[in-house]
Parts: sequence; C-alpha cells; structure tokens
Amino acid sequence: MTKQKITYLLSLTLLLSTLSFSQASSRTTIVENVNATKAGLVHVLNRTGDTIILKSSKEIYRFSILYHTQKESVLMDLGSKEAKIPLHHFEIGRYSVVAYREDAVYPISMNRISVISKPKDATADLEESILRSSLPEEELYKRNLKPRPKRNSDTRVAKVAPKPDNSRALAAAKQREEKARKKTEAAERAKKDLVQAEAKRAKKESALAEAKVLEAKEKKQRELAKAEANRVSKKQKALAEVEAKEREAKDKKTRELAQVEANRARIKQKAIADAKANEAIKERARLKTEKEKRDAERAENSITYAKADKINDKKEIAVKEVKYNISDIHNKSLLKQTREDYRKENLRPNGTKYEEAAIEEDKKAKK
Repeated sequence: MTKQKITYLLSLTLLLSTLSFSQASSRTTIVENVNATKAGLVHVLNRTGDTIILKSSKEIYRFSILYHTQKESVLMDLGSKEAKIPLHHFEIGRYSVVAYREDAVYPISMNRISVISKPKDATADLEESILRSSLPEEELYKRNLKPRPKRNSDTRVAKVAPKPDNSRALAAAKQREEKARKKTEAAERAKKDLVQAEAKRAKKESALAEAKVLEAKEKKQRELAKAEANRVSKKQKALAEVEAKEREAKDKKTRELAQVEANRARIKQKAIADAKANEAIKERARLKTEKEKRDAERAENSITYAKADKINDKKEIAVKEVKYNISDIHNKSLLKQTREDYRKENLRPNGTKYEEAAIEEDKKAKK
C-alpha cells in the first residue's frame, strides 16, 4: 500500500512539473536546425523558457541576433563552447539566432510568444547580460567585466547618520553623470552602426552560404541527371548491340539457308543434267549400234546380192518374145508395174537397194 502511494505521488509530481514546464516554455518557441544538431550544436530552452542555451562541440566564436520586425541585428564575439541568451531583452515577435563556428554558420529560428518579466538584478545591456550569463568569472575578468556582488542577506536595520550639505559635490556628480551619459550614447551609436555593418556582412555571408548550398544541391542534381542519362545511354547501347547481334545471326542463318538451298538446287540441276547427258550418251550409243547393225546388214546383203548376180551371170537368161501392141497401152490384157513396185522388188545395178527402200527401212528401224 505504501509503495502504491509513493508511486502515485511521484506520478502526480511528474505530471505537475511537465504541465508547469510546458506553460513556461510556451512563452518562447524555437525551431530545431537538424544540420546544427548533427554537427554537435545543441540549442534548447531552459526549464523556465526565458533563456536559450547553446552548447557546441566546437568553439562558437561569434553569434548574431536578427530582429525580423525591426530588420536590425546584434553581432557580438563570444569565444566559448557554451552560450546563454536571456530572452527578457526581446519583445514579442520573430527572431533568428545565428551561431558562427569555424566549419559553418547555423541559423536558429525563435518566436517570442509572451512577455517575460525583467529580473531585479538584470543588466540593461544585452551584450553584457549574455557575457555574464555565458562566461565564467575568470573570463569576465579578462574582458574587464567585474562579477556582480553577492546580495547581503542581513536584514538588520543600520544606523543612519545625518546627511552633510554636499550640493557642490552633487552638482559635480551630476555633470560627470551627464558626460558619462553622452559618452555612453555616443558609444552606443557607434556600436549600433558597427552592429548594422556586421549585420549586413552576416546577411551577406548567410546569403553566400545559402547560395553555396543551393549550388551544391544543383550540382548534385546535375550529377544525378548525368548519371541517369549515362545509365539510360548504356542500356540503350546494350540493347542496340543485342539487337544488332540478333539481326546479324538471323541474316547469317538466312544466308546459310539460301546457300544450302542454292547448293541443293545446283546439285539437283547437275543430277538432271548428268541424267540427260547419260540418256544422250545412251541414245547416241543405241543409234550408233543400230547404224552399225544396219551397215552390217547392208554389207551382208551386198555380199549376198553380189553372189546372186554372179550366179545369175553364169545362168543363161531365157529371152521370151512378147508381142504386144504398144499403141494400145490401155488394154487390160497388158500387165503394168509401177516404179515403186519395181524398186521394192529389184536392186540397183550396183547391187544396193534404192534410196526410198532404204529410207523406209530407216523409219521402221526408228519406230
């Protein structure tokens, strides 16, 4: 039971502290600069929300504060890794706090939402207030800034002596105070002029830094576009090479098929020509054989007829006397023999057949 009560009280305390912190921090808001955080520059508000705390891994040699409404800026040298900026010096509005390091310049956006009451022991000068809040006592002594005296907690009433008449001393003090005031005003004017010049220079440096960032971004985009174009070009070139190889292989295959087909046709034509030549050779041989056969038969017949003529010459030819009337050539009693029949039945005087009979025999032999 006791543990539960303790847990409940702790939870309630945490909730109340969170609520109070959120209410306090709502008086001022800042926008985190991611690049600054990555570079080791922490920029946060304190718990009461009335101070910006800057903690850096490297020395912050300078920082500036730009007023958006008044278009003025404050530039001051710091030379420390930690800075605390009291916010009661700033009215409600938007501001930019720029931290200068050796590696880069980091802007931080700030929005003052509500009024922050001025502490009792606060310093009116902004630069002195920032230096006293940020630097240790040793560094303050080096910069001719005396630390503030500690408050006296003794509440006892002191004895008051009667004031002497020192009107002359007061007048002299007043004159000195007036001279100091004029001197301070002149110094503030000179300081203000210097701040404006430094603000212009810081603005110019910020513009240059932004231009460099933009140029780097554009350069990166150009490089990416160039790389993409090279990749697309290489891909298209590879595709073109593949298509060219495929087309070449296809043309080669077509040429080979055409060559094979031409060889096949040439072989076929050669075979047909050889077959025709063989047939012609066979025909010529057959004709030659037939001619030789006919010549042999003619020679044999010539010999036979020659032998027959010799035999006939030896025999006596019986002459038959025929009496007929030549004037009556159309008498049917006279037997007539045509020239063709004569040549078919008889030979020439040299013992060879007549040409017509030989031609018919040649025709018959061809058939």
